[in-house]
Amino acid sequence: MNSTSNPLQPFFGATTDNINYANICTLGIPWDKSSSFRYGAIQGPEYIRHATSGKLYNPYSETGKNLCDIWQIFDIGDAPLENSSEMEAKAKIEALISRHNKYDMRFFFLGGDHLTTYFTFTALKKIKDLRMGLIYIDAHPDLYEHYEGNPFSHACVVKRIIDDTNIEPESIFQVGIRATTPEQQEYANSIGIKTITTKDIHQKGSTSIADTIKQSLPKYLNGVYLSVDLDVLDPAYAPGVGNPEPGGLNTRELIEFIQGLQGIKLQGFDIVELNPKFDFSGISAFAAAKLVKELLGIM
Repeated sequence: MNSTSNPLQPFFGATTDNINYANICTLGIPWDKSSSFRYGAIQGPEYIRHATSGKLYNPYSETGKNLCDIWQIFDIGDAPLENSSEMEAKAKIEALISRHNKYDMRFFFLGGDHLTTYFTFTALKKIKDLRMGLIYIDAHPDLYEHYEGNPFSHACVVKRIIDDTNIEPESIFQVGIRATTPEQQEYANSIGIKTITTKDIHQKGSTSIADTIKQSLPKYLNGVYLSVDLDVLDPAYAPGVGNPEPGGLNTRELIEFIQGLQGIKLQGFDIVELNPKFDFSGISAFAAAKLVKELLGIM
């Protein structure tokens, strides 16, 4: 699709319908089988796309980058995951990424509940063969071995990534945490995962935290993946999520944190856990669109 063929002008009009002209691909992952409270994130990709309309937003990031000058975005569409098991979904997503991985392609993904990050991170790391770090922005650490008996719950994402890849734990940064448990925090501390709480951000400031992460990223990394669970935002700013957790960041704080990461080797990112069923007036979807724009502006 592109701005002339699609009147909606998704992704701020910075699109192409020809993969050979593209330098970044996006893939929707309509999946909410791993949710633990509210179901409905399966509709997230459609609503995020709609919220990125060039009819609403110009193509400039806040830092002055014209996304149309930088990116030609090819929208792969949504992965066909209906009636798929977790392992079938993982294989389908890996195949889609592999098929479109041309000319040093970059990728970003639209969830779906947070298990979709397990699908996309493991696939991207394997296909690109990178030592890739993970900046995981979430109210929850998602480090359970299993949750309510399910090892593929969205509460187990980071644990599954650690178990299924050779990621170095010291290259994992969890940001915005405010709903952990003693067992998860003890595990994180024991293997060297760095935890940055919501309170840390409020006390030290978004830009300071971003600078600390940039300085702390291991020098051996040749890529970073960033995942945003919209529930890192306070429900006042993102009511349409699967597991709302009061006391969170405001949208301004999250944007300034993202902008503060300018210069990292961002290979891919995702926005997950948008639940349109609970999204009053599209507040959360438009927050997601703004985050997509600012992330594209720092890549």
